[in-house]
Amino acid sequence: MERGERSTAILRSMSDLLRRARPARVLLVALAVLLAASGCGGGDSGEAAGGAADLPGPPPEGVAYREPPAGAPPAPEIEAELVDGTPFTASELWADRPVVLVFTASWCDACPGVHRQAAEVVGGREGVTLLGIIPGDDAEGAREYAEELELGYPITVGDERVWLNYAVREPPAVVLVAPPGNVVRGWPGGVENAVLARSLDELVEER
Repeated sequence: MERGERSTAILRSMSDLLRRARPARVLLVALAVLLAASGCGGGDSGEAAGGAADLPGPPPEGVAYREPPAGAPPAPEIEAELVDGTPFTASELWADRPVVLVFTASWCDACPGVHRQAAEVVGGREGVTLLGIIPGDDAEGAREYAEELELGYPITVGDERVWLNYAVREPPAVVLVAPPGNVVRGWPGGVENAVLARSLDELVEER
């Protein structure tokens, strides 16, 4: 049964119960049915955390970036799916903005903290975004992980090739990609906020 049909059925049920209920119990019956309706998706937009809804829009006007350091290698492409199944190509992000990659996993105890810290640094800077990358064999836990963190940034499920291309053996790891697509730095095990902030500031042009 679709959500709209469930809601209609619930409202009919509420009306029948209210007609049959004694006056002293009317309020309790109404509250119980309204709570049931809420639990059946009354407030759920259907948008998964870490999915397409968390992809950023265009970089704001007036933000410019410095050229990546000489010799910075090209970032290997990441073609995968977001946690909600949306096809995704990472180069569409780093073509015009710095992207902080966080290699993570639902079973990794240290990963949520590293992911949150990176999001905190990125969140304070215009025209920079964050991309979480979960291994392919952790696809079942990826959506729950994204919902638990609810960072407001996309999370993708990358196969073993993605991890090998970035020389990441195990999570957590953080990689900074500068536009138009060059790897600037990588930090196995995570990175301190001050270090990541300084690395991002070095890529942003002074206004």
